[in-house]
Amino acid sequence: MDHKNTRITKVNIKKRILDHINENFSDTALLERQFREHPCYSKMEIENFLPADIVEMLAEELDNIPLEDCKHFTRKGSNMYEHNKLDETPIADQVVHALHSSTFLNWLQEVTDSKDLIPDPHLTGAGYMKSFKGDSLKVHTDFNWVEELRLHRRINCIVYLNKNWKEKWGGGLEFYDTNNKEMISKTVPGFGNLLIWSYHNLAYHGYPEPMTCPENESRKGLRLFYYVSNAEPDAKNPPHRSLYWFDDKEKLPYDIKWKK
Repeated sequence: MDHKNTRITKVNIKKRILDHINENFSDTALLERQFREHPCYSKMEIENFLPADIVEMLAEELDNIPLEDCKHFTRKGSNMYEHNKLDETPIADQVVHALHSSTFLNWLQEVTDSKDLIPDPHLTGAGYMKSFKGDSLKVHTDFNWVEELRLHRRINCIVYLNKNWKEKWGGGLEFYDTNNKEMISKTVPGFGNLLIWSYHNLAYHGYPEPMTCPENESRKGLRLFYYVSNAEPDAKNPPHRSLYWFDDKEKLPYDIKWKK
Protein backbone atom coordinates (compact mmCIF):
# COMPACT_ATOMS: atom_id res chain seq x y z
CA MET A 1 0.00 0.00 0.00
CA ASP A 2 1.36 3.42 -0.98
CA HIS A 3 0.96 5.66 2.04
CA LYS A 4 2.33 8.68 0.19
CA ASN A 5 -0.94 9.08 -1.67
CA THR A 6 -3.13 8.35 1.34
CA ARG A 7 -4.41 11.54 2.92
CA ILE A 8 -4.31 10.31 6.48
CA THR A 9 -3.33 12.74 9.21
CA LYS A 10 -3.07 12.45 12.96
CA VAL A 11 -6.33 14.35 13.34
CA ASN A 12 -8.44 12.43 10.87
CA ILE A 13 -7.26 8.97 11.97
CA LYS A 14 -8.52 9.72 15.46
CA LYS A 15 -11.70 11.41 14.20
CA ARG A 16 -12.50 8.65 11.72
CA ILE A 17 -12.05 5.93 14.33
CA LEU A 18 -14.23 7.70 16.88
CA ASP A 19 -16.85 8.59 14.25
CA HIS A 20 -16.89 4.96 13.09
CA ILE A 21 -17.47 3.73 16.64
CA ASN A 22 -20.20 6.31 17.23
CA GLU A 23 -21.96 5.48 13.96
CA ASN A 24 -21.82 1.71 14.34
CA PHE A 25 -21.57 0.90 18.04
CA SER A 26 -23.45 3.66 19.85
CA ASP A 27 -25.95 1.36 21.58
CA THR A 28 -23.79 0.88 24.63
CA ALA A 29 -26.68 -0.50 26.71
CA LEU A 30 -27.08 -3.38 24.25
CA LEU A 31 -23.33 -3.95 24.12
CA GLU A 32 -23.13 -3.93 27.91
CA ARG A 33 -25.80 -6.65 28.11
CA GLN A 34 -23.89 -8.73 25.56
CA PHE A 35 -20.68 -8.16 27.51
CA ARG A 36 -22.31 -9.53 30.68
CA GLU A 37 -23.79 -12.60 28.95
CA HIS A 38 -20.51 -14.50 28.89
CA PRO A 39 -20.37 -17.21 31.58
CA CYS A 40 -17.96 -16.88 34.51
CA TYR A 41 -16.73 -13.37 33.61
CA SER A 42 -17.48 -10.58 31.14
CA LYS A 43 -16.24 -10.85 27.54
CA MET A 44 -17.35 -9.97 24.01
CA GLU A 45 -16.13 -9.64 20.41
CA ILE A 46 -17.11 -6.80 18.05
CA GLU A 47 -16.57 -7.35 14.35
CA ASN A 48 -15.18 -4.65 12.01
CA PHE A 49 -14.48 -2.36 14.92
CA LEU A 50 -12.18 0.03 13.04
CA PRO A 51 -12.53 1.56 9.55
CA ALA A 52 -11.36 -1.01 6.99
CA ASP A 53 -8.71 1.14 5.34
CA ILE A 54 -7.17 2.12 8.67
CA VAL A 55 -7.00 -1.55 9.72
CA GLU A 56 -5.27 -2.35 6.42
CA MET A 57 -2.65 0.35 6.96
CA LEU A 58 -2.22 -0.56 10.62
CA ALA A 59 -1.67 -4.24 9.82
CA GLU A 60 0.83 -3.48 7.05
CA GLU A 61 2.80 -1.02 9.16
CA LEU A 62 3.07 -3.32 12.17
CA ASP A 63 3.82 -6.38 10.06
CA ASN A 64 6.91 -4.57 8.75
CA ILE A 65 8.47 -4.21 12.20
CA PRO A 66 11.68 -6.32 12.15
CA LEU A 67 11.57 -9.23 14.57
CA GLU A 68 14.96 -8.19 15.92
CA ASP A 69 13.27 -5.01 17.19
CA CYS A 70 10.70 -7.06 19.13
CA LYS A 71 10.86 -8.67 22.54
CA HIS A 72 10.81 -12.47 22.26
CA PHE A 73 8.41 -13.73 24.93
CA THR A 74 9.06 -17.36 25.88
CA ARG A 75 7.78 -17.69 29.45
CA LYS A 76 6.48 -21.12 30.52
CA GLY A 77 6.91 -22.53 27.03
CA SER A 78 4.90 -19.82 25.27
CA ASN A 79 6.34 -18.21 22.15
CA MET A 80 5.44 -14.71 20.94
CA TYR A 81 7.05 -11.53 19.63
CA GLU A 82 6.03 -8.24 21.24
CA HIS A 83 6.66 -4.59 20.43
CA ASN A 84 5.32 -1.65 22.44
CA LYS A 85 7.35 1.30 21.13
CA LEU A 86 4.51 2.34 18.87
CA ASP A 87 5.47 6.01 18.82
CA GLU A 88 7.93 4.83 16.14
CA THR A 89 5.04 3.63 13.92
CA PRO A 90 2.87 6.63 12.96
CA ILE A 91 -0.36 4.81 12.03
CA ALA A 92 -0.27 2.58 15.13
CA ASP A 93 0.63 5.55 17.31
CA GLN A 94 -2.49 7.39 16.18
CA VAL A 95 -4.73 4.34 16.55
CA VAL A 96 -3.51 4.01 20.13
CA HIS A 97 -4.05 7.74 20.62
CA ALA A 98 -7.68 7.34 19.53
CA LEU A 99 -8.23 4.30 21.77
CA HIS A 100 -6.70 6.15 24.71
CA SER A 101 -8.87 9.24 24.17
CA SER A 102 -11.49 10.40 26.66
CA THR A 103 -14.21 9.78 24.07
CA PHE A 104 -13.23 6.13 23.69
CA LEU A 105 -12.74 5.70 27.44
CA ASN A 106 -16.29 6.96 28.03
CA TRP A 107 -17.60 4.45 25.48
CA LEU A 108 -15.57 1.60 26.99
CA GLN A 109 -16.73 2.45 30.51
CA GLU A 110 -20.37 2.30 29.42
CA VAL A 111 -19.92 -0.99 27.57
CA THR A 112 -18.05 -2.66 30.45
CA ASP A 113 -19.88 -0.93 33.32
CA SER A 114 -16.57 0.42 34.58
CA LYS A 115 -15.59 3.70 36.19
CA ASP A 116 -12.54 5.92 35.94
CA LEU A 117 -10.58 3.79 33.46
CA ILE A 118 -7.01 4.88 32.80
CA PRO A 119 -4.94 3.91 29.72
CA ASP A 120 -1.30 2.99 30.13
CA PRO A 121 0.85 5.39 28.07
CA HIS A 122 3.80 2.99 28.34
CA LEU A 123 1.82 -0.01 26.98
CA THR A 124 3.20 -2.24 29.71
CA GLY A 125 2.88 -5.82 28.47
CA ALA A 126 0.73 -4.51 25.62
CA GLY A 127 1.23 -3.18 22.08
CA TYR A 128 1.83 -5.32 19.00
CA MET A 129 1.98 -9.11 19.25
CA LYS A 130 2.95 -11.65 16.60
CA SER A 131 3.22 -15.46 16.59
CA PHE A 132 4.11 -18.03 13.93
CA LYS A 133 3.59 -21.66 13.01
CA GLY A 134 4.33 -23.92 15.97
CA ASP A 135 3.90 -21.11 18.52
CA SER A 136 1.49 -21.22 21.46
CA LEU A 137 0.43 -19.20 24.49
CA LYS A 138 0.07 -21.25 27.64
CA VAL A 139 -3.12 -20.87 29.65
CA HIS A 140 -2.72 -18.13 32.23
CA THR A 141 -4.38 -15.27 34.04
CA ASP A 142 -2.85 -11.83 33.45
CA PHE A 143 -0.74 -9.65 35.71
CA ASN A 144 -3.02 -7.37 37.69
CA TRP A 145 -0.84 -4.48 38.88
CA VAL A 146 1.68 -2.03 37.42
CA GLU A 147 3.89 -0.94 40.29
CA GLU A 148 5.53 1.97 38.43
CA LEU A 149 2.14 3.58 37.84
CA ARG A 150 0.36 2.06 40.85
CA LEU A 151 -2.55 0.97 38.70
CA HIS A 152 -4.89 -2.01 38.94
CA ARG A 153 -5.74 -3.78 35.69
CA ARG A 154 -9.45 -3.87 34.81
CA ILE A 155 -10.11 -4.22 31.04
CA ASN A 156 -8.22 -5.98 28.24
CA CYS A 157 -8.68 -5.20 24.54
CA ILE A 158 -7.21 -6.81 21.42
CA VAL A 159 -7.69 -5.58 17.86
CA TYR A 160 -6.90 -8.58 15.66
CA LEU A 161 -4.91 -8.03 12.47
CA ASN A 162 -5.13 -11.49 10.89
CA LYS A 163 -6.40 -11.44 7.33
CA ASN A 164 -8.01 -14.65 6.02
CA TRP A 165 -7.11 -16.57 9.16
CA LYS A 166 -8.50 -20.12 9.23
CA GLU A 167 -9.87 -21.61 12.44
CA LYS A 168 -8.22 -24.97 11.68
CA TRP A 169 -4.81 -23.32 12.10
CA GLY A 170 -5.45 -22.82 15.82
CA GLY A 171 -4.54 -19.63 17.64
CA GLY A 172 -8.10 -19.03 18.84
CA LEU A 173 -7.99 -17.44 22.29
CA GLU A 174 -9.54 -20.00 24.65
CA PHE A 175 -11.21 -19.02 27.92
CA TYR A 176 -11.58 -21.48 30.80
CA ASP A 177 -14.07 -22.12 33.56
CA THR A 178 -11.83 -22.65 36.57
CA ASN A 179 -14.64 -24.24 38.58
CA ASN A 180 -15.26 -27.03 36.09
CA LYS A 181 -11.71 -26.95 34.71
CA GLU A 182 -12.83 -26.80 31.08
CA MET A 183 -12.79 -24.46 28.11
CA ILE A 184 -16.01 -22.47 27.82
CA SER A 185 -15.35 -20.29 24.78
CA LYS A 186 -12.87 -19.59 22.00
CA THR A 187 -12.33 -16.45 19.93
CA VAL A 188 -10.87 -16.95 16.46
CA PRO A 189 -8.69 -13.94 15.53
CA GLY A 190 -10.64 -12.06 12.84
CA PHE A 191 -9.30 -9.13 10.84
CA GLY A 192 -10.30 -5.80 12.40
CA ASN A 193 -12.30 -7.43 15.20
CA LEU A 194 -12.12 -6.17 18.78
CA LEU A 195 -12.05 -8.57 21.72
CA ILE A 196 -12.84 -7.10 25.15
CA TRP A 197 -12.79 -8.90 28.47
CA SER A 198 -12.70 -7.82 32.07
CA TYR A 199 -9.73 -8.66 34.23
CA HIS A 200 -10.54 -11.38 36.75
CA ASN A 201 -8.10 -13.29 38.89
CA LEU A 202 -9.56 -16.55 37.54
CA ALA A 203 -9.94 -15.44 33.91
CA TYR A 204 -7.58 -18.08 32.56
CA HIS A 205 -7.02 -17.95 28.82
CA GLY A 206 -4.53 -18.86 26.10
CA TYR A 207 -4.05 -21.01 22.99
CA PRO A 208 -1.99 -23.88 24.39
CA GLU A 209 -1.77 -26.01 21.25
CA PRO A 210 0.96 -25.13 18.69
CA MET A 211 -0.48 -23.32 15.68
CA THR A 212 -0.46 -25.04 12.29
CA CYS A 213 -0.71 -22.00 10.01
CA PRO A 214 1.49 -21.81 6.89
CA GLU A 215 5.03 -20.50 7.29
CA ASN A 216 4.10 -17.22 5.61
CA GLU A 217 1.17 -16.53 7.97
CA SER A 218 1.22 -15.16 11.51
CA ARG A 219 -1.22 -14.52 14.33
CA LYS A 220 -1.08 -10.83 15.21
CA GLY A 221 -2.92 -8.07 16.97
CA LEU A 222 -2.78 -4.83 18.91
CA ARG A 223 -3.27 -5.19 22.67
CA LEU A 224 -4.41 -2.37 24.96
CA PHE A 225 -4.96 -2.66 28.70
CA TYR A 226 -6.97 -0.30 30.89
CA TYR A 227 -6.58 0.31 34.62
CA VAL A 228 -8.01 1.97 37.68
CA SER A 229 -6.05 3.84 40.30
CA ASN A 230 -6.02 3.01 44.02
CA ALA A 231 -3.72 4.07 46.78
CA GLU A 232 -2.82 0.47 47.60
CA PRO A 233 -3.32 -2.91 45.94
CA ASP A 234 -6.60 -4.66 46.70
CA ALA A 235 -6.02 -6.96 49.68
CA LYS A 236 -8.40 -9.54 48.22
CA ASN A 237 -6.45 -9.61 44.97
CA PRO A 238 -2.79 -8.92 45.81
CA PRO A 239 -0.38 -7.89 43.04
CA HIS A 240 0.94 -10.71 40.90
CA ARG A 241 2.55 -11.30 37.53
CA SER A 242 0.84 -13.57 35.00
CA LEU A 243 -0.04 -16.92 36.60
CA TYR A 244 0.08 -20.13 34.57
CA TRP A 245 -1.52 -23.54 34.75
CA PHE A 246 1.63 -25.51 35.41
CA ASP A 247 0.40 -29.10 35.77
CA ASP A 248 -0.58 -30.54 32.38
CA LYS A 249 -2.15 -33.59 33.98
CA GLU A 250 -4.35 -31.83 36.49
CA LYS A 251 -4.50 -28.45 34.71
CA LEU A 252 -4.63 -26.63 38.02
CA PRO A 253 -3.47 -23.04 38.52
CA TYR A 254 -0.72 -23.07 41.12
CA ASP A 255 -2.45 -20.35 43.15
CA ILE A 256 -5.77 -22.22 43.45
CA LYS A 257 -6.64 -25.13 45.72
CA TRP A 258 -9.46 -27.16 44.22
CA LYS A 259 -12.03 -28.76 46.46
CA LYS A 260 -11.77 -32.53 46.16
